[in-house]
This record gives sequence, C-alpha cells and structure tokens, in this order.
Amino acid sequence: MDFPDHPFWEFSLQVYGRDGVGAACIHLQEHHGVDVNVMLFCLWLGETGRGVLDAEELASIKAATERWNQEVVQSLRGVRQILKDGFPDVPHGLRESLRGKVLAAELDSEHLQQLLLAASVDRQAAGGALTVEHRAGDGSRNFDLYLDALGVAFGPADTVHFAHILGQAFPGLTPERALDLAEVLM
Repeated sequence: MDFPDHPFWEFSLQVYGRDGVGAACIHLQEHHGVDVNVMLFCLWLGETGRGVLDAEELASIKAATERWNQEVVQSLRGVRQILKDGFPDVPHGLRESLRGKVLAAELDSEHLQQLLLAASVDRQAAGGALTVEHRAGDGSRNFDLYLDALGVAFGPADTVHFAHILGQAFPGLTPERALDLAEVLM
C-alpha cells in the first residue's frame, strides 16, 4: 500500500524500534488499554515543538481515530493473536503464513490511523529553540491528558515503562529526568 510520507510515522518507527520500547508499549496497551498510536502522537507533538494539547484537540483526536482503532486495528490484532496459538488442526506453516498477512494489514491500519491522527490537530512545529526537557515535558503532559480522558492512573511499574519510552523518544533526556517527567502520571 502506498502511503504519503509523514514525519509522525517516521518518528513512530524510530522510537518503537529502540531498545525495550516495543515491550513497554505493549505493557501499557495490555494493562491499561492505551492506544500506542495516540501515545506516540502525544510524544511527537511535544518532540516537534507543537506544544500541549487542549481539551478540544484531545476530543478531535478521539473523534478522528477511536472507532478506527477499535473496529479495525484491534480487530486485526485479535485475529493475529488467535492465529498464533489457536486452531491447532490448521497446519502451522499455513497458519503462520496467514498470520503474517494479517500482521501486514494490521501495520497498514496503524499507519492509516497515524495519518488520521496527524490530520486531527493543526499546529505548526516550533523552531529548534526548545530544550529537550521542554519538548519531553510537553509530550508527557499530552499523554497525561490522554490518560485522564481514559480514566487511567499509573502505578510505579507503569511509570517506569513510560519513563523508558519517554527517554527513548527524547534522546538527550537523562533516565532520571525521564522518570521525573513520567511521575506526573501517577
């Protein structure tokens, strides 16, 4: 599938591919229902100097992608997970082949969701004058607003997972500072 280039998708691929980020994202997704694409969008807004979301923008994000995530992304993820260990009567090689195709469709559906997210908030990127701590703080505050909208409160282990993601999303941020910024989520 040919998607238009977008810096948010590139940011997400880079961050998700860094050491331990995928596992931390899956933990937050499975334990709290966090939409990883929305979390990454919150961080990308901060990273690019687009600032902190307001309530109207957060509502716009939810309206743009919530149904897509629930009905398409999560449905494909569910099918992929079922194919992993389910249906033992289906030959493993055939099941894995189909599972790979479902994974490709799931990734395409997430890519499309990210394009919808990017189109949902119209803000210009700031110049390079903002410090990494300022940008990371904005990203963390955006994610905190999203968690509040979900009605989710993090415990200490969740905060450590998010601090790891934050540190990987904002190179140059010390692990101690990433943990300080993540602790606002508790």
